Amino acid sequence: MKHSGPFYKLESARLWTMPEVAPEILVATGGPVTAKRAGRVADGLITVGAPLEKISMLFGKFDEGAREAGRDPSTMPRALQVHLSWAPTDQEALTSAMVEWPNGGMKFPKADIRSPHDFEQMAKLVRPEDFAGRMVISSDPDVHRAAIQKYIDLGFDRVYLHNVGRNQAEWLEVFGREVLPKLHR
Repeated sequence: MKHSGPFYKLESARLWTMPEVAPEILVATGGPVTAKRAGRVADGLITVGAPLEKISMLFGKFDEGAREAGRDPSTMPRALQVHLSWAPTDQEALTSAMVEWPNGGMKFPKADIRSPHDFEQMAKLVRPEDFAGRMVISSDPDVHRAAIQKYIDLGFDRVYLHNVGRNQAEWLEVFGREVLPKLHR
């Protein structure tokens, strides 16, 4: 199958078996124009952790677009991806962020970085204070829980967590025991 339309082009694709209910299409957004468009045409929205004021603005634009299309935005899914760094000590959590996910501290768009070498050089400029307000870095599960709860309280019905460290098994155990059970809608 080939397709050339206003939004994408397919050279070759094969549709195998459609499910009885079509999968939802969530549009990733970080700005007001895309958020409004997502409200008009998509089933829901997905974004990344950001200051609550920015997300509230995105929700407002998304809701505006949905209402323009005659849809009820309160019935549409809102998903969030949260980058975080947890480890048994604050220093280990910070080291993981600095080594494994320095882009979390880069306060500028990264889409135009073309070379891994350039990215590596830029990553060397990241300092611990650059993560402030951009990513929770802590050994305290309650600090993470409180940050996640704020997003849930804001209206997200799906929250995808990304621990940037390599300590995935330990992180899953701790969050499964000490964070997730304490979150509430």
